[in-house]
Amino acid sequence: MRHAMSIFKKGLVWTILVLLLATATGCGNVYLDPGPNPAKVRVKLWAKVPEKLKKYPGEWIYWDWSLRLVVPKGAYPMVKPTVPQDFNTIPNTNPLVRDTTFLVPPGKHKYLLEVYGYAIRQRGEHSGPKVLTDLVDYITLDLAPGSTKVIERRVGGQ
Repeated sequence: MRHAMSIFKKGLVWTILVLLLATATGCGNVYLDPGPNPAKVRVKLWAKVPEKLKKYPGEWIYWDWSLRLVVPKGAYPMVKPTVPQDFNTIPNTNPLVRDTTFLVPPGKHKYLLEVYGYAIRQRGEHSGPKVLTDLVDYITLDLAPGSTKVIERRVGGQ
């Protein structure tokens, strides 16, 4: 009986480890392959949730942001940054300041730059995100292979 329980426990531990590994590898962002000789889009971003929108001084602000290729059907794929970084649930940062270069396919394409600044607020018995500042910007670019386009955006305020 003890031997069967030991095998069960080992199997359970291995199952948990495999699930954790699968979850960890699945959590990373999946980026669009820009193909050979990509162009670059450099995004200079400054975003801030104004103090007057906070519930109290020192309230944590979180950020989600991305640059995505607009495609006819399905989810818009994120374009790949040249330097890995977090794009989702960036905690306790206000303002969010980024200078990020992305690899994009050359040619004429439409992109979506999204920025969301939010706080986690209590709603009844549950808590959830409350968006306080955002930017949703569709940008059409026609880029030659190897070229670079700089986009500067300021979101929010004092």
